[in-house]
Amino acid sequence: MDYTISITNKCNLRCSYCYERHLNTEYGCIGGETRKQIADFINSRSDADTVYLFGGEPLLYKDTVKYYIETLRANRFVITTNGTLLDEDFLKWCEGRSVIINMSHDGRDCPERGADTALLDANLKLLLKYQPKALVQLVYTEETLPKLYDNILYLKELGAKKVSATMDSFLDPSDPDSFGDMMREQWRKIASIPDLFVYELATKIDTIRNKKSSLCEICKKKIFINWDGRFYPCVQFQNIPEYRCGDVSVGIQAEQTRKAHPDYPMRSERCKGCEIAEYCRNSCACRKMATTGTVRDISEAACMEEQVQILTALEIIANDKGGKRP
Repeated sequence: MDYTISITNKCNLRCSYCYERHLNTEYGCIGGETRKQIADFINSRSDADTVYLFGGEPLLYKDTVKYYIETLRANRFVITTNGTLLDEDFLKWCEGRSVIINMSHDGRDCPERGADTALLDANLKLLLKYQPKALVQLVYTEETLPKLYDNILYLKELGAKKVSATMDSFLDPSDPDSFGDMMREQWRKIASIPDLFVYELATKIDTIRNKKSSLCEICKKKIFINWDGRFYPCVQFQNIPEYRCGDVSVGIQAEQTRKAHPDYPMRSERCKGCEIAEYCRNSCACRKMATTGTVRDISEAACMEEQVQILTALEIIANDKGGKRP
């Protein structure tokens, strides 16, 4: 089982595309007793594979982050951070503790984040000193899409070996056709960058080659633990009562939620009849909820992103096979 612990939903940045700002939820952080209850619950199950320490910005509460890394019995810990609060002492402390740090950085210019690019550059270089294969996560908007390739190249120039580029979940392009054409152009160029692991393309290639697609199931393989100790299937469902799946006091109580939401794992309605739907990740309930507010459909922009990434992956595979498509 993978566990995501929301250390806090507070943040020291105000990214325009942040999902937390669209959830209209109460802001808070894990308190003392809840902190221990969460640790006791996870350890009592003895099934933790990856524990994701999440936010908001989790490093606002480094003591809680360290507490879980020292206390929980898990195979690995993944911290997702905006990078502004990274420092050498913390990175040294993480060494030898099975800690992976994913850092957000949008490239040469970060107008959507209100962040000091020079600080992010310096902290990314510091992170890569200790974790050379750290994943650098970029979010692009309609305004920054034309610079996506350049921004990924910029991260590579800073030393990044692994990047992830995801679209603003709430994006509604003013001109879908032009937007789709621009996205296709950018991802084709990204695919040509040598010696760079691009998460979205790598996972698509793996799915296509191995003909495997994952099924999204409520609290079967992963669970989101909110800072108040309540359980939900994933981050986008936090504080939605009908998707609550228990808490630290009663444990996981997901069966009723599964019965109430049989459409949770369904492929998006717009995927019907699509010849590449088998490679699509639009059955992800969190992604559906993030882009449309329902688990039955995905946004048009997210659908375009999937198509572009799948087609780009198919081209890569065809080139590897001397022109033969799978």
